[in-house]
Amino acid sequence: MLARFLGRVDQNRFSSSVLSLLSPGPLAAQVEHTKSGLVSLSMTERPRPRDVVRLTRSVSRAAPDLLHGWMYHGNLAATLGSVLGLNFSPVIWSIHHTVRDLADEKPLTRHLIRLSARLSGRASAISYCSRVAADDHERLGFDPRRRVVIPNGTDCDQFSPSADAGSKLRRLFGLPAERLIIGHVARFHPMKDQISLVRAISRVLAQGYDVQGVFIGEGHVDGPVRVAARELGIDDRITTPGIRSDVADLMPGFDVYALCSAWGEAFSLAVGEAMASGVPAVVTAVGDSGWLVGDSGVVVPPGDSDALAAGLISLVRLEPAERRALGQQARRRVMENFSLSLYVDRHLELYGTALGRRRHISVR
Repeated sequence: MLARFLGRVDQNRFSSSVLSLLSPGPLAAQVEHTKSGLVSLSMTERPRPRDVVRLTRSVSRAAPDLLHGWMYHGNLAATLGSVLGLNFSPVIWSIHHTVRDLADEKPLTRHLIRLSARLSGRASAISYCSRVAADDHERLGFDPRRRVVIPNGTDCDQFSPSADAGSKLRRLFGLPAERLIIGHVARFHPMKDQISLVRAISRVLAQGYDVQGVFIGEGHVDGPVRVAARELGIDDRITTPGIRSDVADLMPGFDVYALCSAWGEAFSLAVGEAMASGVPAVVTAVGDSGWLVGDSGVVVPPGDSDALAAGLISLVRLEPAERRALGQQARRRVMENFSLSLYVDRHLELYGTALGRRRHISVR
């Protein structure tokens, strides 16, 4: 989201720089493409004293009008850099995570969350990407007076309907023209509960519906999804192409999108992208997924493959024109409520409030 956000910010109004705590990763090129400055501190997982000195000097040198932390490490670094660097500009935190149970988190993450809760009152504002994320963190001690909810935004120009995407997708994966495609885009992770989706697809097939599950993302090519498909006897009905760089071209070819997460979702980018592509979605009731789809999709309980199968069938059984109409409704919902343009506007409004309406600022 950060690279997308920076790419839409008016560089004539805002001078922005990104201070990366780690060494440059795969997103570095995207950040640099936005004409934002990029400084990498190359910290280790456990920062050393010299890392703190470099952080402090970097903040002092930049002399920003506003500091915007991004996720737990970045939030604390922004606050620490501001205090030690004697920079008295507003500090905004961003949180893109829900916490079902603190015990589910890694030990270091638990420590960061507890420390963040104690320091949260120092932030000028805390921007949560979902209402559930805000509720979860305030339950853990985050200052409720700092709450601002800015849902993730979807680039509705990049993700849009395409009349021939379905036929291209079927040719790419060697699928029959009449087969309906249930799509899913995410890396494999237990919290994503993709095995429940495989089971649900098996139940949809058992009801006589001609469907194919397409799982795009890291960890699917030879991973647990393939194992589950073989065990259920539907190996030929599950396609796992792995990581793809052309998701925006493939997404409109899905007939139905499925979010099957059991926990951990705050505000799913992939669901928003599917909806913007004109694809109706079945989602589990995690994070703000229900708010995202509204009346344009189906919401089912998490961890219930029977309910997930029923939700999928409710969309698969529709006539093509009915499914397209629902997909068009989904796209309108994203454009009117959850677009990338709105995401940027809401942040700039937050910046203006924090800065007391200064006209020319630099964001770090």
